[in-house]
Amino acid sequence: MEQNRLTIMERMEKRLCVVEEVLRELGPVRQLQERLTLLENNIYSTKSMLTFDEACQYLGVSESLLYKLTCSKEIPHFKPRGKMLYFSKAELDAWLSQNPVQTLKQASQDAIDEAQSTPYYKQKRYGKRKN
Repeated sequence: MEQNRLTIMERMEKRLCVVEEVLRELGPVRQLQERLTLLENNIYSTKSMLTFDEACQYLGVSESLLYKLTCSKEIPHFKPRGKMLYFSKAELDAWLSQNPVQTLKQASQDAIDEAQSTPYYKQKRYGKRKN
């Protein structure tokens, strides 16, 4: 009986070693699963047409905001069968890049260029005219 217990303990120890080894191997597997999920989520980067969910992810906006933009026709989209929404990636890129904001350096350079091109005495002045 005593020898039987030792063999049971030895077998359990071997099994425990096997389980620990499998757990050590799972670390890289989890990293691979995370990378695979990231790649699946970013597959839209190679597509020219995006579904609604892909467009939300691509733009980084919530579903409700994208629905609001499509409802008010502020963002270009397609409804081939009247229900499903699709978006052209090129049109989304153009929509994103509209209304650029100038940097301070660009704005000051534009002001300098404008001041140099139009003399002060020829500039329009808004206010009361003195006689």
